[in-house]
Amino acid sequence: MTLENSQELPDRTPSYIIGRRQSRETLIGLLYEYASKSTDFQEIVAQLPLEPDGYAKELAQALTTNLKEIDGKISEVSHSWDLDRMPAVDLSILRLAVLEILRFPSVPAVAIVSEAVELASKYSTETSGPFVNGVLAEICRQIRPDESVSGVT
Repeated sequence: MTLENSQELPDRTPSYIIGRRQSRETLIGLLYEYASKSTDFQEIVAQLPLEPDGYAKELAQALTTNLKEIDGKISEVSHSWDLDRMPAVDLSILRLAVLEILRFPSVPAVAIVSEAVELASKYSTETSGPFVNGVLAEICRQIRPDESVSGVT
């Protein structure tokens, strides 16, 4: 997951949006590692050769203290899917998006869901985008009922 991935955004995309995309992709990689190993997330972050900065640092710090709540919310909404049976990429994307929905109210829910669906379509299967969209739409309805995410695909 490199800078090249962020170049898929339109040419006139503001730099802070590009930075957030890069931060999200970095954290998805760390969350994927967390889902694939039996290592604590905080330990994975601590073992990085360079500490995350900017938005990635904010996300990493928030994830270390909120993963249980995030997993609980995902489990509650995805009734027929156990977290350990979900594809690790999908789970990683969901964890990051749910964190942003819960703890980053300045980021519009529609932007969070749209970005998560794009990342799922890019890094996972063709059915992942709709699955991620459905789970996140329900979580948004519960947590941010005043923000519409309808029409996100």
